[in-house]
Amino acid sequence: MVYEIQKSFLLANDCIVSNLQRDGIQFQSVDISVFYTQISSQKRVKFQSIGEKYFKIILAENEFLEQDKKEISQKVFLKEQKNALTPVLKKKSLEFKFCSLKSYIELYEKPKLCVLKIFFETLKDAENFSIPRDFKVLKEINLDSKILSLYGYNLHTFDIEKCFKIIEKNQNFTLEFPDAIGAFDGFRIFLFYLFRKLKFYWNLCLENKQKDDLYEFYLYTQKIFIILSSFDEVFDKNLSGLLALKFKNLAEKSSLILESKDQEDSLLLALSSKELNDLFNDFDIFIKESSFYQGLQKDVFFKQLVALEFRKKLILFKKFLIKDFKYEEFAFKFMQISVFLEYFKSLFNLKSLNKLSDKYFLNSQKKSFSKIMKKRKKVLKWIDISSKNLRIYKG
Repeated sequence: MVYEIQKSFLLANDCIVSNLQRDGIQFQSVDISVFYTQISSQKRVKFQSIGEKYFKIILAENEFLEQDKKEISQKVFLKEQKNALTPVLKKKSLEFKFCSLKSYIELYEKPKLCVLKIFFETLKDAENFSIPRDFKVLKEINLDSKILSLYGYNLHTFDIEKCFKIIEKNQNFTLEFPDAIGAFDGFRIFLFYLFRKLKFYWNLCLENKQKDDLYEFYLYTQKIFIILSSFDEVFDKNLSGLLALKFKNLAEKSSLILESKDQEDSLLLALSSKELNDLFNDFDIFIKESSFYQGLQKDVFFKQLVALEFRKKLILFKKFLIKDFKYEEFAFKFMQISVFLEYFKSLFNLKSLNKLSDKYFLNSQKKSFSKIMKKRKKVLKWIDISSKNLRIYKG
């Protein structure tokens, strides 16, 4: 008998296992682990252990998904595991008969999931199948080991309003993005976070009129501009572009005030203007609205978009470092990489990104400029490694 058609269901918990055992259902249990050593739009190389058997699987993604699977030794498997691009995906698979159908309950370690898989002989059987309520099914799903390895799975509905409230109350809130969060929610939270910081220093500037506070205000206007201009298809493109331009102009005005002699008068005039208040009001609505400002890339994984844009910026920065340039040209490009390293390096947990951040982008622009010029070859090396590792999110 050949089982070609399958359905997968996400269960609320693993209580069904003990319930079925109590009813006398027998399980055949096996431990399975999966990792990838190559991921691209054309090809995937996957290694899988099933109990005490080990396999190398090559998937060629063309018009027809071609699979080449061969058994390998444990020694080869463990050796290749050192080159894994993704964390090892581990699960316990429990095979049993359900209504005479070949079925599995799969218990994933991380992300912690309980999945029921049922195989059918015909499409009609699958369409007519109705799962009992006792199984406590959350929804029918289609799990892909590559997607799980790269992005995990968001089991619970993401509460963005709760995140807004946490950030509103705590200026020292640390951003930790879930791997499986979508781009629209992820960037709304991130922009809200930057906006709260911006308004915090705006208030300090008005109260204290200190240069240090104005400099922080200037930095956050730059950060918001960089994010809006880098991810302009997550939101409505025209509005996103218009807001990016306004924050760019605000950053330029702030920079001029920092350099001016009559700083206090210029500061009060600029930060109390109707134009600035209107921008703040518009941006607040732009972030908090959940439907009007969605763009073409709203449903892409947040982590994937960040990875692709991060890689793009690193490649452009590398090209920039190779040629002759002036310090003035360096400043903004340095700022772009700094922002991405500051907020996104923890998303990927890459040694190369940590090296770039800690050794070359942690200090002021002038100190970093001097260090990067002296250690240019090493910087280029870490950029190349980072670019290679981030490339897997393209495939």
